[in-house]
Amino acid sequence: MLAGPRLSINLATLLTFGAFAALVLNAMLGPLAALTFLACAGLLMISNVPLSVDSVRRYWFVLLLPVYCIFTALWSLYPSNSIRYGVQLGFTLVFAIVMTGRLSTTTLMRLMFAVYGIGVLASIGLGRTGTGGAWLGVFGSKNAFAAHIAVFMLIAVAIAADRHSPALLRLSGVAGTIVSGPLLVLAQSTGAILMVAPCLAIILLTLLITRLTGMQKLLLVALVSIALAAIALGVFVAGDALMAEILEGSGKDATLTGRTDLWATGLSYIAERPLQGLGYRSFWVIGFAPAEELWAMFDVPSGAGFNFHNTYISNAVEIGLVGLGLQVALIYGGAALMAAYAFARPNAPNALLLSLQALMILRSFIEVEVFFEFSIRSIMGVATLLYAIQGLLALRHQRPVPVRHHPGGLLSHVGLSSRPRPYPHPHL
Repeated sequence: MLAGPRLSINLATLLTFGAFAALVLNAMLGPLAALTFLACAGLLMISNVPLSVDSVRRYWFVLLLPVYCIFTALWSLYPSNSIRYGVQLGFTLVFAIVMTGRLSTTTLMRLMFAVYGIGVLASIGLGRTGTGGAWLGVFGSKNAFAAHIAVFMLIAVAIAADRHSPALLRLSGVAGTIVSGPLLVLAQSTGAILMVAPCLAIILLTLLITRLTGMQKLLLVALVSIALAAIALGVFVAGDALMAEILEGSGKDATLTGRTDLWATGLSYIAERPLQGLGYRSFWVIGFAPAEELWAMFDVPSGAGFNFHNTYISNAVEIGLVGLGLQVALIYGGAALMAAYAFARPNAPNALLLSLQALMILRSFIEVEVFFEFSIRSIMGVATLLYAIQGLLALRHQRPVPVRHHPGGLLSHVGLSSRPRPYPHPHL
């Protein structure tokens, strides 16, 4: 008797989808979001315990950050906060490690397109306008909505450009790209618009590499390097003046809505305790006088989750330059390694991961997206690093083993075999 057609469901993909949906749609789900993430992430970890343990063993160094955050409880102003949130950050990063061992980059790209697409559709159908006329969608602020749309636009472009995706999915990517432009304008976020442009260029340039010869690739890398050096030099020499002109031209506050005052305050606390900081998650605490003063100064309700709007300043205040160094290694190490891997294997998923890491770096100077518990950006920042490491190791293992001529005219292989070595993550 012939068996009928069966529906095959990948459990790891389903659980990752649930975890991502809970984090991305946090504004819609409320308190249920954290519980859903914990359930889906926990089930993913225990669904294949040997593989989860092996992944954590391989990439244990990622967990140095949450371990250090917990360690800051020894001098933290609020040690219970440092321990509690440090453990939650550790759980979040363990999920990121386990996820990269279970999902391919292609699956992750398509999964993110679906999750972020739900947020876009919900914002179009149920969204609202804020007090300043900016469109908020289903999110709590225009900045959160703009950040969501910026990420969705990058995903949609990558999907549309992916030659290996089904035609219907690629058409959906084209539609998503078209819709994202007006929505980003409605969010009235000059920063998001300025930052998404170079990230789109990263995707297009990465995919362009597939059509170039070896010499043309080297020329492109040289030109891009020169352009980046010129931009960096321009920002270093006249960055303040350029930013002032951009903000004035777009009708924005020259102090970035008071961010410069926040930065000055944060730098003063870093100067007091530069190496160890005040303790992980021990500044923005209800009852802590300096935090209460800043909440009152910026007319923000006490305990509303305010921050210094700069990743480096905000995190250095709490975990000092030592902890910040660990974070910088994860962020910029992921960007550098993914750039190398995308150059060697230029495809849509790698281009997307590189562009998302670049967006994180650009936003890090005016926002705080990493590293804290139940954060989609923290997960993706670590995932980009690990996918790049896995990919580069796979390329290294696939190199043909050189042969050596012996005096007797016989050929002898150097090593055990000239065939590519197997890699524990064959989906890459």
